[in-house]
Amino acid sequence: MTTIIDNLLPNIFYKRLKDTLNDGTSFPWFWDYRTANDVGGYALDNNFMFSHVLYFSDDEFKSPYFETFSPILYFLDKHTSCKRLIRMKLNLYTNQNKKIIHARHTDINDENGQPYGDITTTVFNFNTCNGGTIIGGKEYLSKENQALLFNNQIEHQGFTQTDNTRRIVLNIATSNDR
Repeated sequence: MTTIIDNLLPNIFYKRLKDTLNDGTSFPWFWDYRTANDVGGYALDNNFMFSHVLYFSDDEFKSPYFETFSPILYFLDKHTSCKRLIRMKLNLYTNQNKKIIHARHTDINDENGQPYGDITTTVFNFNTCNGGTIIGGKEYLSKENQALLFNNQIEHQGFTQTDNTRRIVLNIATSNDR
């Protein structure tokens, strides 16, 4: 089951985050040769995107931009239990003049590749476009300031847009009880 939350963030905070991302000269995006990977780190498809990891608990990594984006957790906590942040990552998909569907995957898996069940995955959209996310076989178009929440065990995949130069999403994984 997917929970849809329209207007998750107050306009003033949403605008601040969007302005940070739209500053094309200073926000650092990093090319990623894959859009999803398996437990061994191997690419599941031959597609690409740009990304920026804000936080990853396994590596104890924090981006200098983490503090800018972390207040989103307070707004998420109203809709799901956010006992522990596991990962927060921005993804930027470029317009490739055709709809490209990326590999199905789960985000947070154990050493055997099995997805943890006590984790909520959130896909937060920064812009409206005809790209989107497929969750459990159902397609959700990207709508700005909208969050899609679902259990980490449900496979999902993104797809590129053709009506906008880029699609930006924030992918968040939070633990419900660990």
